[in-house]
Amino acid sequence: MNLNQTFSILVWQYKMRSQNGKAPLFVRITVNGKRAQIAVGRNAPVALWDKNAQKVKGNSVEAMDINKHLDSLKSSLHRHHSRLVTMGKIVTAQMLKNEFYGLSEERKTLENAIDAFEKLYEEKVENGMVSNVTLKIYKNTCSKMRDFILKKYKANGLFLNEITPFFMDEFEHFLRIDCKLSNNSSMKRIALAKSIFIMAHRRGWMKANLASEYKCRYEDKEPTRLEMEELQVLCKKEIANRRLSETRDCYVFMCFTGYAYIDVSGLTHSNIFIGPDGNKWVTKHRQKTDNAECVPLFPIPLQIIERYKNHPKCKDSGKLLPINSNQKFNAYLKELSSICSINKELTTHTARHTFATTVTLENGVPIETVSKMLGHHALKSTQRYARVTRKKISENMAELKERLFKDKFRYTADNEIL
Repeated sequence: MNLNQTFSILVWQYKMRSQNGKAPLFVRITVNGKRAQIAVGRNAPVALWDKNAQKVKGNSVEAMDINKHLDSLKSSLHRHHSRLVTMGKIVTAQMLKNEFYGLSEERKTLENAIDAFEKLYEEKVENGMVSNVTLKIYKNTCSKMRDFILKKYKANGLFLNEITPFFMDEFEHFLRIDCKLSNNSSMKRIALAKSIFIMAHRRGWMKANLASEYKCRYEDKEPTRLEMEELQVLCKKEIANRRLSETRDCYVFMCFTGYAYIDVSGLTHSNIFIGPDGNKWVTKHRQKTDNAECVPLFPIPLQIIERYKNHPKCKDSGKLLPINSNQKFNAYLKELSSICSINKELTTHTARHTFATTVTLENGVPIETVSKMLGHHALKSTQRYARVTRKKISENMAELKERLFKDKFRYTADNEIL
């Protein structure tokens, strides 16, 4: 911090430009002998200007208004100067003038922060640190933030230090009402928006961290999955339509491996390997997280792979399965649920939830193992997929009952229970 700087403010009247007895006022900033000038934006009567007091004489409404404006202007300049000195800057008159007009490099807009955030993640994608899918989600959120700023503030130049914590509440309202997003979809985008403010705060572009003021509120919804009986119906159903039969097989493959659509669509024979048990496994790095998913292949997915090894589409592309585009695949799943009389919305996500809960957790596979097979970073992510069901509770309590009360506990009552 430089405490030896000289700094002064002088308000003067430019009498050479006087018209009708009035002349414009200017503020002269002097720092270490160097000057810069700011137009006050007021014209004062020449006859009433007090050069020494640097104010208009008298108690008229006009005089009081001009003097009040001058006091406010000088106070603002003193505050800007103090802030720059506190930050350790070597202050110049021009720097202080720019700071006053909001032209300093330190005063970033939200648009600057959004652009920097996008660039940061584009570089991460180029270096293989983040997937293109994640970048697409981030860009979608940034686009919605830009739309919100334009709608709410009618401009792109929204300074970060002028944003209040209420910004997040207004952005949530925009997502829910204007964009018609569900609560959880809105919260996911707000969480990404918070990341932008965290980055801006860490870079020194904001004095306060707005992200800490807003807490995301997620609704804990029970994920849709197939029961074992429904999965068996799907597996045994005779389907004459080839496209629906292929869709069923790809979906069942997902139910027994836990793979997401984007990962299944990229599987080739090179993803198959012999595991430590001597049987075939499938492995692939998830596109979303880049974590490896290693899953032993059960008889049904092995049969499905064998069924399509000579399929024209698989032979041309080198892929394991003849899976359609995501849009067509989800459309065909709706038809599939109808012909199988499954009163649930089948999606690629329901297949993943089915693997996590119905296939693995309900059959005694530890959640840590399930997490590893799903390719999750943290166990917390798996807990949203693998729910403890009533069936699992029933089985666990039946085992406990057997251990506790078989020739161990006996209850003897002296008094009759009423």
